[in-house]
Amino acid sequence: MSNNLNWRWILFYLLVAYVHSSSQISTPTSKSYVAAVVEFAPSNVANNSKQTIQSNVARYEKLIQDASAQTADIIVFPEDGITTYHLPQKSEMDSVSTVIPSARFTPCTQHLDGMTEELKRLSCAAMKNQIYVVINIAERVPCYDNECPKGESLYYNSNVVFDRNGTIIAKYRKQNLFVEPQFSTPKHPEIVTFDTDFGVTFGTFICFDILFAVPALNLTRDLGVTDIVYTTAWFSETPFLTAIQTQFGWAFAENVNFLAAGYNNPLEGNTGSGIYYGSNHTSKVRISHDQTTELIIDRVPKKVPKNLKTTKNQETKHSETHVHVHDELRRKRQTTNVNNLKLLRDNVTLYKTEILNGNISLKTLCHDGHCCNFTVNVNKIDTKVKYRLVVFNGIRNYANVRLVGTRVCSIIQCSNDTLESCGSTLDSQTIFQEINISGKFDQSINSLIMPNTLRTDLLPIMDFSYEAHSHDDHKHVSITNSNKAITNLVTFGVYCRDYDRDIKSAAVSNNIAYSFSILMAFLLLRFW
Repeated sequence: MSNNLNWRWILFYLLVAYVHSSSQISTPTSKSYVAAVVEFAPSNVANNSKQTIQSNVARYEKLIQDASAQTADIIVFPEDGITTYHLPQKSEMDSVSTVIPSARFTPCTQHLDGMTEELKRLSCAAMKNQIYVVINIAERVPCYDNECPKGESLYYNSNVVFDRNGTIIAKYRKQNLFVEPQFSTPKHPEIVTFDTDFGVTFGTFICFDILFAVPALNLTRDLGVTDIVYTTAWFSETPFLTAIQTQFGWAFAENVNFLAAGYNNPLEGNTGSGIYYGSNHTSKVRISHDQTTELIIDRVPKKVPKNLKTTKNQETKHSETHVHVHDELRRKRQTTNVNNLKLLRDNVTLYKTEILNGNISLKTLCHDGHCCNFTVNVNKIDTKVKYRLVVFNGIRNYANVRLVGTRVCSIIQCSNDTLESCGSTLDSQTIFQEINISGKFDQSINSLIMPNTLRTDLLPIMDFSYEAHSHDDHKHVSITNSNKAITNLVTFGVYCRDYDRDIKSAAVSNNIAYSFSILMAFLLLRFW
């Protein structure tokens, strides 16, 4: 009887697929495809995780239907959108997690112990609407070996990809966790891609992964992937790491199509989704100061596959050069609230800075051997808002969980003359007629150099000229506003991640690690 029912389901959905009309579906010969990303404000039923999940999955089903009706080939949902990021403690994670079948399994028509009804419903939604669906979900993996005690489980922050038939074709487990004690890091990093029937191969990663070499650069630089699906619940930080600013900069630097779906909860600092088209300066984005859900759809031009590099990315290495760890760990995690949107603020007291009082011609500013050149012409100065030239070369602390190599050349906004006020997002009538910033950056496969721009509306400035010239041991990078006047400036410059200088906690000696843990715990309690 059950086999007959399964076949009836299959025949029903095949009929639906036929009626859906193949003329709406992009093909390998199409020059573009239609993508949808969702800026999603999850429902959160207090003290009831089951109702929370059921409510959000029902909303997903409607959004999948809406995207399909607009001929989308693929739809991407954000990190934590099904469960919210208000997860129970690890001992109670069974209530919000699911076993995820291996690839080539169709939850809509097949059964597996431990797989939730919600996963089945989303598989059926993909099948019914004939659309690729990318979700993020809490994965449960029962223990069968020495990774954890038998009878218990490991939990992963995972992306799942369904094809048009509702079949799972890819699964990715987040490598770089951001204060997520419920989840485990995969024993081995996962570099995950999936192919589509419209001739595009995608890579995928999650939120904090964007700031690290593995797996992000493995996808673009080793495998030559030109299109990325990205799920995120980003907590924006001014002046360098707000959501869309970071998404745009990364997509530009790697010259890829980038489909980013963001969790929406402005009161906690979460907003920012978009569809980006690499280094051609265009995008379709959404940022909100109010809680909202929005479907963003656009036609994405296909990119020519990249030539693969013969040199593979190396693992990040511990380095003791140019490390300012103790000072960095003392940096306060400031926050501010702008029109209902909570923003973290980077304290730039360790940066080499200089107040910008007017026009400058080829001013050189250096920090720890890293020098940046600035030329600035200002038509009008708003005396209520200040600007600084800033340069940094050292180790940054991300939320007391990772110590990472960073270089910066930039102009940033400050609300007054103090360094503590930098990263403000005030409306400014200062008119920048010309900005030209350049610097030398290490020529390393393990670095990411991005344009880094921001206006007071928290959208990036996309009208600029950017050049990068490689030399024997360095790369010379410059960014200019092309003589097009800029007002309401927050950030304009270059942001670089030096992965070779990242410090893994396991590499630190026991005594230093103990001192760090005490100091980190204090800072979390005092400033987070």
